[in-house]
Amino acid sequence: MRWRITCAIITGSPASARPCIGVIDNVSRLAFHRAEMKRFLASGVLVFLSALPGAYAAAEQPVPTSMAQEPESNFSRGAKEFQNVTGAFFFFDTTQNNRPAIDFAINSTRFGIMLNDPWRLGPLSGNTEVLGELFGGGIFDGPGDVMTGATLIFRYNFVQPQSRVIPYLQIGAGGVYTNIGERESRGLISLPVEFNLQGIGGTRIMLGDRWSLVIEGGYRHISNAEIKKPNYGIDSVGGNLGFGFFF
Repeated sequence: MRWRITCAIITGSPASARPCIGVIDNVSRLAFHRAEMKRFLASGVLVFLSALPGAYAAAEQPVPTSMAQEPESNFSRGAKEFQNVTGAFFFFDTTQNNRPAIDFAINSTRFGIMLNDPWRLGPLSGNTEVLGELFGGGIFDGPGDVMTGATLIFRYNFVQPQSRVIPYLQIGAGGVYTNIGERESRGLISLPVEFNLQGIGGTRIMLGDRWSLVIEGGYRHISNAEIKKPNYGIDSVGGNLGFGFFF
C-alpha cells in the first residue's frame, strides 16, 4: 500500500500544496530491501548452526588410513625380510614353431623392506614391499647349462590381523646371463645377457614369530626386447618352495 502525504508550501494559497510522493516511495523500497536482507541473513545463520553438529561429528570421527600395528610387527613400515626359495620352471612354446624346450631349476635369495604400515581395506588389507633378488641355477632340459641374474621386485602383501597365512602378489624385472646359444635355441635366445621379467603369486605360512614357509607359483619371461633378432624369448611357468625370516 502506498501512502500519499501532501506537503503544503505556505504561500497563502491552497493550490501551492504539492504531494511529496518520491520521498515516501524511496523509504518504502529501502525498508523492503532491508527486510529481505534480514530474512536472508537469518536463514544463512540457521543453516550454519544446523550444520555445526555434523561438522563436529565428522571432525571427531577418525579416518582409518592404516591398520594399527605393534612396534615389532613383521609388516610395519621399515621391517625387513629375508627369503630363500628353490624351484623349477618349464618352457611352453608361444610361437608354435617347435622351438626346443628349455627347462631350468634356480635358487633365489631375496632381501626385502616394508614400505608402509598395512592399509585397512577389508579383504584387500595389506602393504607394499620392495625386494632385491639374486638367482642362479642350471638348465636340465634343452641347450645351455647356466642361468643367473638379478631382479627388482615389487610385492603386495595381503595382511589380515592375527592371520598366520599371508598371501602376496609380485612383479619383477631385471637382467639374466645364460650360455644358451642362438643356433642351439633356434632364436629363442640371441644374446648372453637378456632381460628377465616375472609375475608370481605366493603365500607365507608363519611357523613362528619370525620364520615362515614360502610357497610360490608363477610365470617368467626372458628376451632381449628386440635389441637383436631373432628374439622369440623363453616363456616358462613353474613354482618355488623355501623359507622366510623377518628381522
